[in-house]
Amino acid sequence: MTREELLSRVAERGGLPGVEAAERVVRAVLEVLGERLSWPVIQALVDDLPASLAASLRDVSPHQVFNLAELHARVAERTQVRLGLAVEHTGVVCQVLAETLSPGVLHRLREALPEPMSALLMPREPDEPFEHVHLDPSRRTLAEGRPGSHHPLSEARPERAHTHSVLRADNPHEDTKLSSSRGLTQEREQDTLAAGRQGSSRSLSEGED
Repeated sequence: MTREELLSRVAERGGLPGVEAAERVVRAVLEVLGERLSWPVIQALVDDLPASLAASLRDVSPHQVFNLAELHARVAERTQVRLGLAVEHTGVVCQVLAETLSPGVLHRLREALPEPMSALLMPREPDEPFEHVHLDPSRRTLAEGRPGSHHPLSEARPERAHTHSVLRADNPHEDTKLSSSRGLTQEREQDTLAAGRQGSSRSLSEGED
């Protein structure tokens, strides 16, 4: 895979504005991964990657020990984005790297990393559906809609509820809510103490003291 193809994939899957933004993210992820690796594995990566991207690995300080959370934190710091976005970008870059590297180098890289990190290096299945992430920076919360969506949850309508499901009713609990209840059966039939016992012509409110 060429440099342009690699960066285009990262930009598309990561919802990034272009290859320049994708390159900054790829370089940051490679640098942080390199800090977790040994020199022999770094050299194998350098030999397998496009030269301009491999340069990111030449000056790293290897053999550092840190976990997945720290990896994400370092990527967030170097790309100057929120942690949640750094998690998404790191996953996208690792996925594309898994599709780019030769099988032997990919195996060495995964063997050199702890399980939570190596699990990121999985290529996307050919028929796996793909959705862009954070195409609209102004819509970032669940209330505002999922990444890439223009429909917030507040506008969602159930599509698969059966005919008599409460999900299809505008006010599914109308008969039992205090605010809109028409009363219990006895109240509806005027068979309560307030209305008078059954057979009586006078209610308690009309009784004598």
